[in-house]
Amino acid sequence: MPVSKKLKILIYPGLHARPGSEFVKFCQQFESDVEINVGDKSANGKSLLSLFKIEPKQFSVIDLKISGNDEDQLMNNLIEWKTEAYGSKEDFDNENIEEESLQVFELIQDE
Repeated sequence: MPVSKKLKILIYPGLHARPGSEFVKFCQQFESDVEINVGDKSANGKSLLSLFKIEPKQFSVIDLKISGNDEDQLMNNLIEWKTEAYGSKEDFDNENIEEESLQVFELIQDE
């Protein structure tokens, strides 16, 4: 039975560029299928091109649906996942501030 959760993206600029690539690589380590929905757009969480098409930005609420043999493990790992990123646009624009290891998602609701 697939697992679904609503998550808020905490990092800037969201799942774009390097953080998006890291997300895809992280998901590809697992057998389960990953579907991300932002509004009425849907993407395969194991495809960087697919992910870029839906533009999951900072503070977007996403519906994450995972199905497969290791779905619970992958969902739990993603909820706790950290990556090198910026906390805000101001940090990103400030050349004196470097990326830091940040929590990527906040759990909004279990489904």
